Amino acid sequence: MNDAMNDNGALRHPEEGDAPQPTPVSGRRASVQLTRGVQRTQSTEDLMATANKSLSDALAVTLRIVQFSMVVLFVLFLGSGLQSVREGQRAIRLMFGRVQASDLPPGFQWAWPFPIGELVKVDTGSESISLDSQFWPYVDEKNRGKSIDTLSKDSRLKPGNDGSLITAEANLAHAQWRIVYERKRPVDFAANMLRDQETQIVTAAASNGIVRAVAQTRVEDLLRQSAGESGHVAEMAKSIAQKQLDELKSGIEIQQFQLTTVTPPMYVREAFNSVQSAASKARKAIEQAESEASQLFNSQAGEIEPFLIKQIDAYELSIANNDTEKGKAILDTINQMLEGKPVKVDNEVLENKTSGEVARMISEAYQYKSEVINQRRAELASFRAKLTQYRSNPSVMLNREWSDALAAFLDRDSVQLLVVPKSVRTLEIQLTEDFEQAKRRESQLRLQANEKAKRDREEAQRASEFNTTRKESASQ
Repeated sequence: MNDAMNDNGALRHPEEGDAPQPTPVSGRRASVQLTRGVQRTQSTEDLMATANKSLSDALAVTLRIVQFSMVVLFVLFLGSGLQSVREGQRAIRLMFGRVQASDLPPGFQWAWPFPIGELVKVDTGSESISLDSQFWPYVDEKNRGKSIDTLSKDSRLKPGNDGSLITAEANLAHAQWRIVYERKRPVDFAANMLRDQETQIVTAAASNGIVRAVAQTRVEDLLRQSAGESGHVAEMAKSIAQKQLDELKSGIEIQQFQLTTVTPPMYVREAFNSVQSAASKARKAIEQAESEASQLFNSQAGEIEPFLIKQIDAYELSIANNDTEKGKAILDTINQMLEGKPVKVDNEVLENKTSGEVARMISEAYQYKSEVINQRRAELASFRAKLTQYRSNPSVMLNREWSDALAAFLDRDSVQLLVVPKSVRTLEIQLTEDFEQAKRRESQLRLQANEKAKRDREEAQRASEFNTTRKESASQ
């Protein structure tokens, strides 16, 4: 039903009972066409349904986008747990703070990302700490790094400013050290150590070990150690420091503990150096003497020398105790050892171990023995042959022996022959020896005497050295 206009020109809705108004006829179409209220309400509901459907579709698309984004974020979250472990590192996989895997090797390793889990990396390479100032005289920046010889020799120790060490006999010394360590147990290191406190903890443990080790060492023994040497003091300090680090469960293991520089206090350094120099010369002299003694023994007896001296000492002890039977057995053993025969000494069989001067003397003795025996056998054979000739023809044998004896006599250097003509009736002879011949003979006698004296001196010297060595061995 069409709406009607009231008297004031406003629209008026027709009410029930009103007669229908005739539609005015006009040459143009109505600009406004009104419908009933019921029809307008149905159109709004349709529009709302369409809008709700569009909104539902938009929300569904948005939900899918959110879900996809969540999946992508979750994958990225999981992927963030994949990390690279470099060479020289070990990794520890944690989950809710508990260790799931330890000592993971280099490469790509995965762990639940934070806050669920974590991948802790620990460097296992070598680290070094130099203790250059803790136990060393104070050196300003201008002189730092210079040789110790350039430092002032008249400077006195200033407590609180200069570092030092106290030795076992309450002497002072200065030293510089170098410590090399590794993180051998990554789990213990990660659980009990903080990176920013690692150096301080290792330095404190090493310093404690150094102080305690030096306090048990004499200053002479400390100064005797060369730079870089891992001697008794360094080993003791390393043991003490490592024990403290183990008690802390630090996971750190000390690889090297070196004494790089050591010196007495500066104002007495020259005196200490002179003592050290004298001691060094004495050690060199002792080493040289021991080397010469060893060479002498080797040149005299060879490898048999220590066993031979031990048997000789046992033989002399048995003689001093009047133990004849034991002494005879030991002497037989000594003779067999010198001859190179197999002998069992201290559960060791010795054979052909003798060499040097002893072997030469024994060889010469055997050779002389053989020569004497052969000579005496030849003389016996000659005597028997002459005896047979004498028994068959005594005069011929005696004349030949007389001629041989006269010829041997005339061949001597001290015999001079004088040829006298037959016509000389009176011959005056001056009983003086030929000067040249006497000179030659005297030279030969002196040469023989010198050689004999030289041999006697060498034998006496060898005997004195042998006795001195035995006395030193007995005193030791």
